[in-house]
Amino acid sequence: MGNLNQINTRWDIHKLGFFLVILNAILLSVWAIKHTVALRNCLLGLGLILSIAYVMMDWRQGSLRRQLSFPNNLPFILIGLIFVWVLVHFFLFSEDPELQLHELRSTWLRAFLGSIIAFSSGLAISKRPPLINYLWVGLLTSILAVIPRYLTKAIALNTPFAPDYFGYIFYGKIYAVLIGTILISGLSGTLWDQIRRSGISASLRQGMFWLLGVSVSLYAYVYIFDARNGIGLAAILFCGLILFSSIWWVQHIKRNKSISGAKAITASVLGLLLLGGIFWNQQAKYNPGWSHLIEDAKIGVQIDRYPEWQSSNLTGVYPKTDLGQQVTGNNYERVAWAVVGLKLLAQHPFGQGSLYGPFARLLQVEYPKATAISTHSGWIDLGLALGIPGLVLMWGVLISTIWLCIRNHGPLMMTGLVMTISLFFLYAVGELSNSHSVEILFYWLSMSAALQFSRGVAVNKVT
Repeated sequence: MGNLNQINTRWDIHKLGFFLVILNAILLSVWAIKHTVALRNCLLGLGLILSIAYVMMDWRQGSLRRQLSFPNNLPFILIGLIFVWVLVHFFLFSEDPELQLHELRSTWLRAFLGSIIAFSSGLAISKRPPLINYLWVGLLTSILAVIPRYLTKAIALNTPFAPDYFGYIFYGKIYAVLIGTILISGLSGTLWDQIRRSGISASLRQGMFWLLGVSVSLYAYVYIFDARNGIGLAAILFCGLILFSSIWWVQHIKRNKSISGAKAITASVLGLLLLGGIFWNQQAKYNPGWSHLIEDAKIGVQIDRYPEWQSSNLTGVYPKTDLGQQVTGNNYERVAWAVVGLKLLAQHPFGQGSLYGPFARLLQVEYPKATAISTHSGWIDLGLALGIPGLVLMWGVLISTIWLCIRNHGPLMMTGLVMTISLFFLYAVGELSNSHSVEILFYWLSMSAALQFSRGVAVNKVT
């Protein structure tokens, strides 16, 4: 009878975990979409109830008690300290208590709930790794939802290049980059983990899913949103994957004295280069700013010599290089604003407090005529909001998660590694510092760490 009850309990927790993951997929499919805050609140509320039930059930079985021992719990301790610091900042350093209180009741509350839901869902997925693909289906769905409006506009314009930053379902193009980058990173890590567990020949279905998700994301970057930073982030990810693939393949040959899988690995690398090259070339045709990036950056860092950055977002006036060529606007502005943001962060190490417009508020003190709103770097803007302590804690979560991935060497090691590294680059170059971009950040910080609870998996298959 005792064994039967144990089997029933395991079955119940598996069912509850499955429903929890499905809820996560639905939440991810709408999180970055406009006018969905009521639906998100409902999903977060229901997810909290399911999460508490799942964690209690897992705790009673005893496995969670062992998994939550140090150092596995380090990322979650740091996440908890971030929320504590937010409260401390509100009571001790607030410059706009009314606005910060509003953020505590909205953005920070949803970020807290998202962290809890991601933690419990990560637990469920760590026990059954294939479930993670439901999350990628949810993200892919949110990108595919743009297609009907895009096709209507593209047909009317008689061209596949029909970008619209605000007419589609996202708040500007950066949230399409947010979803696309997480999708590409997640699918890439999951594919590698599948190959580690089962070998190349048993991972063809996962490979086809990867190809679909990556192709849709890259197409959206080029033709639907004209998102240059999305292509840049994808290029960084692809270069990292190619480098890792090469190192891993060489080590496999040395370890096993065999070149089995060599053709498949080589074909995968060449395919990755071809796919990335095609979309990079198309993006360069529509957005020539890539070719002047270094020259524009050299102008951008000289904020005193070239002060146009203060109001260029309104006037459209930009400096010229020594050769008389006008800089590319977004290249120049992003670099200049980032430099000024770092300068302000050094002057205000505890931050301004509010997630909404900390750069603009602090900028007005130093440059009263400046009209820039954001540095376009999520980390710098978050630093200006929460100060250096908040920034250090967030980076601490990323570093500790990377360490856990390598230490635990679990079935979702590569997913956690790729996701965590991609989050760092994504929030470095994207204006992602308020509203649901903060909520999504804390969700994935918690999820990536929870995925590393499982340990010890055979990883040498390549055939």
